[in-house]
Amino acid sequence: MILYTAMPLELVLEGIDRTYNYKEIDINDIKLVIEPIDINHGKIVRLISTNPQDYLNGELSPGKIIEFKIHQA
Repeated sequence: MILYTAMPLELVLEGIDRTYNYKEIDINDIKLVIEPIDINHGKIVRLISTNPQDYLNGELSPGKIIEFKIHQA
């Protein structure tokens, strides 16, 4: 692949070696992929749903910080 850009290579490849710690959770039967911030908070990365109305909910938009509870069995 050839990438033509005026940006320096260091800037283009910044963060390429970063590892992500994503978790999948269910909130009200809606599956969310989040990046944990602390024990009860996370940033929404992705919404997985077959209902188009879920994508119109501003509370579930990517980038939002949400609070969730971990249920242990």
